[in-house]
Amino acid sequence: MTWNPTFAWATGRTPRADYLKALIPLVLAAAFYTFLAKTGRNGEWVLATLLYPGFVLVAGRLHDMGYSAWILLAPGLLDVVALGLHFYPTLAPAMTATAIGVAAYAVSLAFLLWGMAAKGQAAPNRFGEPAAA
Repeated sequence: MTWNPTFAWATGRTPRADYLKALIPLVLAAAFYTFLAKTGRNGEWVLATLLYPGFVLVAGRLHDMGYSAWILLAPGLLDVVALGLHFYPTLAPAMTATAIGVAAYAVSLAFLLWGMAAKGQAAPNRFGEPAAA
């Protein structure tokens, strides 16, 4: 496993073992900024920045399962709207912003869990060769 393709480019395939190895430091970084370093907007912007490597990681996993990464538009749009409402709370009532935030969290978590649970395709697919065992 190399870190650049895993977190920077949404091309190729990410096998489940590499996905789990890469997900752990990403989740630890998010937890650190959520619970320990979140003092004002700086921590919130770092968390927003961590969305990109998270989406790239899940895209590679989806490719390994034979799916297009375009289905990440669902959690991506929800996350962008939830972030916008978080950073600019006057745009919507608090109850609406909270509901959108919870929906974004739930859908994103479902994609992360799907990546952990589903098997990759054993044969080559349109995204490349399977990882060598």
